[in-house]
Order: sequence, then structure tokens, then C-alpha cells
Amino acid sequence: MSEDALIHCVRVPKSGSKSLLLMLGEAFAGRRVFYLPDTLRPEAALSRWQAFRLWRSQRQNLMQKLGTASLSAAFARIEAEARPGDLIAGGHSDHGLVRRRLSRPVRFVTLLRDPAARALSDYHYARAGYLKKKPWQRFDAHRLARVAAERDFAGFLDFQLDHAEVFSDPAAAFLGWRQDQPLEPWLADNLWDWATLETAENLAKRIAERLDRPTLFGRHNSTEAGRLEITADERRRIDRLCARDQTLYERCRADNRA
Repeated sequence: MSEDALIHCVRVPKSGSKSLLLMLGEAFAGRRVFYLPDTLRPEAALSRWQAFRLWRSQRQNLMQKLGTASLSAAFARIEAEARPGDLIAGGHSDHGLVRRRLSRPVRFVTLLRDPAARALSDYHYARAGYLKKKPWQRFDAHRLARVAAERDFAGFLDFQLDHAEVFSDPAAAFLGWRQDQPLEPWLADNLWDWATLETAENLAKRIAERLDRPTLFGRHNSTEAGRLEITADERRRIDRLCARDQTLYERCRADNRA
């Protein structure tokens, strides 16, 4: 393998991220795979309780996967043991944090989804997850899950717009693209490969050629439910909430037109 950097699987929620993880697990068989848990949940900025839920989840998953409760220990292990071409994967870890915590070159691979479709899928997923809990379990839930259960899709978007500093442009947040960074130089410094959910087979083909091993993309964890159409009014809300994500999505589509 000729890669000169570590490869970070960035799982943008509700964008085919489970399928991406499984595909990369097969593609990178024989290479070291270093686990990281969720590092970014926007709700953690809303309250101490939501921040505690993220911290608790990180500790539980790190103990299960690595036998340590320390995120710092997980990064130290990557720093000490990883070789160029190894994979960082696992939970929904954000690329900006990974770049800040490691001195090694790191590039990301990801799937992006149309922001409107992603937002509607997120609503259905959050609502279903909350409603399937027993009433006495619902106190321990994502804040957005409670909002999704209590409101329609437009109200779900309105809540996020009311907290736009937390919830806007989730794909850009996970990929670490800051508002003050020109897109093309940032991509040149960070991108390993990407595709849209609709063109994931293109990504699988390129990775197969790059790693010289059969690589296929399969659909997993389809959670769509309820209506699929999006009204013009809802789309205007999404455009306000996800303007930079739309730029990323269109740029990714351009790379996958051939």
C-alpha cells in the first residue's frame, strides 16, 4: 500500500455510515484498524446531562473495545502503533478532533447524503428510537429524539434552527471543515476518498483498485419510515440549516459523476 497517511473513516450519521464501516472493514483486512468511539454529538453542547451521556457512552465503548476508559489512551495507542495506510474507524468520530489529537498525517474517507434526505431520515430515526423506549426509559434519551417524538418534521427543523450554532451543517462538523477555510485547499489536505450515498459503488470500485482487493458496497441498517416527501417550506428550512453541507454534497457529486 502506497498511502502516506492514516485513513480515518468519518461516519456522518444517517448517510450510509454503517455500510461504509462494513465495506472498509473488508477492504482493509490485513491492516491494523484502530477504534475510536463517538466523539461528536451536537446535543452535548445543550446541557450537562447530554454532555454526560456522550462521556458515558465513550467510556463504555472504550472499555468494551480497548479495555480502557480514556479517550486520550486510545489516541496515544494510535500515535504509537499505527502505520501509514492503517484505518481509524468505529463510532461517529469527527475528523477535526482526530487531526488535532494526532501528530501523524490523517486523511478521511466518507459518504455524504443529500442534506434534505439526511435530515428527514434523521427525524424518522430519532422519533422511532424515542417511541420504542418504555416510558420510564425516556428520561435517558437524546434531546433531538424527544423533540422528534413531540413535533412534526418542520418543528424538528425549527428546534435545530433555534440552536443553529449547535446543529447546523452536521457533515461539515464531522469532516472538520470550518467556515473560515477555503474548500479546495482543505480538501487537498484532508481528503482520501469520498462518494455520495447514491454513488457508493464508485467508492467501492476505487478502493478495490487502490488496495488491490475485492471491495463491494452493501446496503445495511435502512431505517426509513413514514413519509418520504419534503415540502418546499421544509426544504427552505433545510437550506438555511445545511447550506455548507449542500456545498460539500455538490462538490462530492462532481467527483463521482464519471
